[in-house]
Amino acid sequence: MLKRNATVVAFGLLLAAMLVLPVTARSQGGPPTGAPPPGAPSGPMMHGPGGMGMANEPHPAIRRAKRMLEHTKMILGKDAAKDFGGHKAEAVKNIDEAIKHLDMALAADKK
Repeated sequence: MLKRNATVVAFGLLLAAMLVLPVTARSQGGPPTGAPPPGAPSGPMMHGPGGMGMANEPHPAIRRAKRMLEHTKMILGKDAAKDFGGHKAEAVKNIDEAIKHLDMALAADKK
């Protein structure tokens, strides 16, 4: 039961991050300069059901989900001050497990 609750918490936090981060990102900066931020990929971008990613990037939806999970984990470690009765630690553990499975899916496709 604890594992199921932690999974629900992890996905709830991921969804909350997905809803809050775009609003936060837009409110942070000034007017766009037209130049991509340092380290941003260059080239044609793909928009569609898989989200945003490089047009020639294999499995952009999986890679985007992995980046979102990594970002959510960072937010939990940095901004969530309490442990919430062990639920935060369990959520981070589940995020790590999800990232591991996404890496395995990408590796399986290379075979």
